[in-house]
Amino acid sequence: MADGAGSGRSRLSALPNDLLRHIVTFLPVMEAARAATLGRGWRHLWRSYPLVLKDADIPERARDAAIPRVLADHPGHFRAVILYDCRLASLDRELPAWPRLLVDKRTEKLVLAYSWVVNQPNPGRLLPADILRCDSLQELTLDFWTFPSGAEVVLPRLRILAMVRIGISEQELESLIAASPVLESLRLTLNSPKHVRLRSQSLQCALVGLSRVEEFTLVDTPLLERLYLFLPPTGVVGFRIACAPNLQVLGYLDTRAHKLQIGNSVIGQTQW
Repeated sequence: MADGAGSGRSRLSALPNDLLRHIVTFLPVMEAARAATLGRGWRHLWRSYPLVLKDADIPERARDAAIPRVLADHPGHFRAVILYDCRLASLDRELPAWPRLLVDKRTEKLVLAYSWVVNQPNPGRLLPADILRCDSLQELTLDFWTFPSGAEVVLPRLRILAMVRIGISEQELESLIAASPVLESLRLTLNSPKHVRLRSQSLQCALVGLSRVEEFTLVDTPLLERLYLFLPPTGVVGFRIACAPNLQVLGYLDTRAHKLQIGNSVIGQTQW
């Protein structure tokens, strides 16, 4: 048995590094870390491949200890950090500089969410300002946070942004989108602004769902192709389209809940 196990390890270690690296990137983070014990070559791969950390891959009872340790110990850059059950108490205690570490490690995809917090009004906990200066981010999902007032935003590579239950002002939302010059996809769900004025020279798809928005205006979105509207929790949402010459799909329009104005034409129960 021991000889067979050793032989298997030898055969694995004989594979080209590119193939080994490909194998490791598909392993859950705990399994990838264990693979480092197979041999010297595997230890090198674990330390060199971009980190993909998903809290769902870690047993719940071990997450408080494991997540800070993995973030602190991995020397390479972070491809994805996905925390749907965000354990900030343990992160703050064990790794106080975790927001800055995400910046320094050139994180490409980041999810910070409280999946276990339901039916809670805004605001959530204050979002660390460093997150908004992570200029390597390409995808960002935030759930149940308060936007830090006056924070500098530098997101030059951000292509996908999802915001759920975020306490943010109308001006802060406009500034966030303006600081994301290659943004392609935007999701807004249950956020706090009542008025949203959307300007983006790159945006191609927007989803506005179950939001507190009372008025949503496409001020200048020349590349927008798809806009999906979902029913508001209460009341009627007004949608104005001032400039969206490429718009091809307007999904889930319900004239009982949406009032749509395109130029001087109004679709809905009443005029504004």
